[in-house]
Amino acid sequence: MKHFRWFEILLVTIVMAISLYAALSDSQNLSWRWFTRDDAYYYFKVAQNISEGHGSTFDGINPTNGYHPLWMLVCVPIFALARFDLILPLRVLLLVMGGLSAATAILFFRLIGKVFTPAVGAIAALYWAFKYDVLVRVYQQGLETGIAVFFVLLLVYKLYEFETAWRNNRVSDKQLLTLGFIALLAVLSRLDLIFLAGMVGIWIIFRNSPLRYFLPLDISAILVSVLLAFTLRLSFPEYYNFSDAAITMVAVCLAVKIPLSYFLGLYQPAILSKASKLFVRLKMFLIIGSGVTAGIMLVLSSVAHFEGFPRITLAYDLVFTALFFTLSRFGALGLKTKPSTTDEQITPLNYLRQNWKLWMAEGIRYFGIVGSGLALYMLWNRFSFGTFSPVSGQIKRWWGSLSGRVYDGPATDLLSFFGISYMGDSYAWHPVSSLLASWAESSNELSTGDIWRYLISLSIFALLYYLILFINKQKAKSSIAQLSMIPLFASAWMQVLYYHVLGYSAYKEWYWVSQLVLVVLAISLIPGMLFQSIRTYRFAQITTWLISIGFGLTLLFQFWSAIRSNMTYNEWKPTDPDNDIAAFLEANTEPGSIIGMTGGGNAGYFIHGRTVINMDGLINSNDYFQLLKEKKAGEYLANEGLDYIFANSVLLDQLPYKGQFAPYTEWMDVRYGEKDLVRYHLDPQ
Repeated sequence: MKHFRWFEILLVTIVMAISLYAALSDSQNLSWRWFTRDDAYYYFKVAQNISEGHGSTFDGINPTNGYHPLWMLVCVPIFALARFDLILPLRVLLLVMGGLSAATAILFFRLIGKVFTPAVGAIAALYWAFKYDVLVRVYQQGLETGIAVFFVLLLVYKLYEFETAWRNNRVSDKQLLTLGFIALLAVLSRLDLIFLAGMVGIWIIFRNSPLRYFLPLDISAILVSVLLAFTLRLSFPEYYNFSDAAITMVAVCLAVKIPLSYFLGLYQPAILSKASKLFVRLKMFLIIGSGVTAGIMLVLSSVAHFEGFPRITLAYDLVFTALFFTLSRFGALGLKTKPSTTDEQITPLNYLRQNWKLWMAEGIRYFGIVGSGLALYMLWNRFSFGTFSPVSGQIKRWWGSLSGRVYDGPATDLLSFFGISYMGDSYAWHPVSSLLASWAESSNELSTGDIWRYLISLSIFALLYYLILFINKQKAKSSIAQLSMIPLFASAWMQVLYYHVLGYSAYKEWYWVSQLVLVVLAISLIPGMLFQSIRTYRFAQITTWLISIGFGLTLLFQFWSAIRSNMTYNEWKPTDPDNDIAAFLEANTEPGSIIGMTGGGNAGYFIHGRTVINMDGLINSNDYFQLLKEKKAGEYLANEGLDYIFANSVLLDQLPYKGQFAPYTEWMDVRYGEKDLVRYHLDPQ
């Protein structure tokens, strides 16, 4: 890879030059066309307040923890510059995001280049650096996604180094602690990456056993199987009436089926390598596991009062468990390249006796770093803000439990629930889902027939992808391991379902960072495997590089054109506002006013001489959240001296607000867009 430093230098130079061009453009471009999300300005304003000594607060009044901590630490020194000029930190942040994009692209280049060949790594790097969709999804909004993706890929890169080292040398404490620390950084960059940290722990601790491959897949398969059984039996939103039963059944299945599969030998090479033995053990596993699960669930449904528990889900779960466990075991058997030499006399119990101390010791080292870091963060939250986790996530979970859909509510269809929708905020598998669905879509919304065509296309793609691995089965297996695709795949499913299983409202498309990394790695495997079939030809390397450069230039021209059209020079007048809402509020309120807004991130950052309080609670205090649930938030804001509310009046009459601010408001007949500016009083009117 040292021979290709020219590629890295050129890539970084181009990315940063384009970023600098965008950063130095008209100031209004930064707020109107680049950093446009309210959620990003929640970070920006809190970071500004922290840097100026006001503490972790958006409005200077209420303490808040509604953010992911690592990105806030990055933002604090940048937004210390806001005391001089509100646009200056945005220019600096754009360059920082460009640097993260370039660094992530270089990691893709090095990782895939080492696994296959540098030219294939270049394809992935160029896609990441110059695909405009990636810029918009990951970097342009100024959110935590950029740093989260970086640490996810850095973790995968270090796992590659670990993969190449452990087979020849003893694993050191330093290696485990390093991996644990990087996993912790990934978690602190986006807290829902805890699932990835957990799967990585399984991946490295059980490295000498088939457990490392099948245990992550089995955990995610059980989760998907149970939830698929419930969601096929029940319509939306009816499912959410039985979500507690679904979660209970997931827990029971994990407690029963994982140990059972271990002791029946479904993680033993001697069983996994012989189709006849594997078939018999799978049949035993399904009969016993499903029988025990059914018995426990029937008892629990009575004890826990799961009224109307749909018993047919037990049968559905049996079918899906059989499907997923069979696919994983026989799929791996199909990629077998040599006879098993494992001693068949080692029983699962003896294997456990031989290895449990080592597993325990290494688990303590790796998970000790992740767990202790996360525990310290949670304790800091508890003592500083009165709650262990960010209040924003708790509020969105609460919104999902309400009957209203002001904030969109939980998933309402099967594709969204499982994250395989190809549009909207449930579009987790970008860009694969949209490419496969493009031929199936016949209208703005998929009909039942179109959905089946889309699902069939997904199945065909999966089958073709599997067949590509047969070009060189040994290389395919080693590549999947070196790219850590199994822990990424399993954790990606868990993360998606974490949001949907109990109903989570207002989830966003930028949540799905590990899915995007996995897609790029998985798609890169296709040209990597195709290269294996031609690598002995004389001009294979040159041809692959020419394809890579042509692909990169095509993306670069499109990327540069989009940047130039958006980030213009001398288009705006010096008097044009950086934010229209802030300008409107300054024109219609007196200096020193405290203004409540549902949202308000952009206005709160750009407004002068006034204070914006966030009324939806995402970047407010835990106390405010509790009072909002109790319908006492109106009095709370009155006591804080709120002077105005600027919001959609229709929205405030619905859940989660349901008119609790109305007694304190006085109509002013002042509107901007669909929002009203109303006076707020200390006492009910």
